[in-house]
Amino acid sequence: MLEAMDKKHVTALILLDLSKAFDSINHTILLHKLKCVGASPLAIQWFESYLSGRSQYVRIGSTVSSTSALTHGVPQGSILSPFLFGIYVNDLPAVTVSSDLDSYVDDSKLHLAFLVEDVQQTIAKLENDLYKTAKWCLEHQLLINPDKTKLLLVGTRSMLQNLPTQINLNFLGKTLKPVSVVKDLGMHLDLHLSYDDHISKLSSTCINKLCQISR
Repeated sequence: MLEAMDKKHVTALILLDLSKAFDSINHTILLHKLKCVGASPLAIQWFESYLSGRSQYVRIGSTVSSTSALTHGVPQGSILSPFLFGIYVNDLPAVTVSSDLDSYVDDSKLHLAFLVEDVQQTIAKLENDLYKTAKWCLEHQLLINPDKTKLLLVGTRSMLQNLPTQINLNFLGKTLKPVSVVKDLGMHLDLHLSYDDHISKLSSTCINKLCQISR
């Protein structure tokens, strides 16, 4: 994004929110993808045994619900969970046409650099890539939450002020409007990449922790 700013480009950054991503993994699809990445038949049998035969129940006080079989998802808290999820979504970045899509476990984002005068074409490209991404997620039984999906436009003040129109994206029946700050993998990013918000929040957290220690 910094390189894009140096080239007088604005970058549209879309942070996707996958609802209950680890709990939504389809076991049949996952086992097929393990086979596609070269897992041996013995390893696939082991993973099938690892995933199958699980159940859950809810306890509130002394009251216990009936047991329900788990047909989706991977056990959370295990080191295997992010590994298996990574394999499950390893072909997701290939679905977009114009944007680049990067993923880190269940955090995925689209980004596309564009010239200010190309804003209308950019809106069409982004909406097309969002549609393809949502279609892939639907086919893989993953749910994107459009209400928590964020759009950030990154550029210099002059470039953002010179945008000829407001960029609003239609996505899953919702309108994505640009925000001023987003949080991605623990970092607060603002529209100028100044990191002022991140430093301010980090400093505030450190001061609170130091006050607790000094008591």
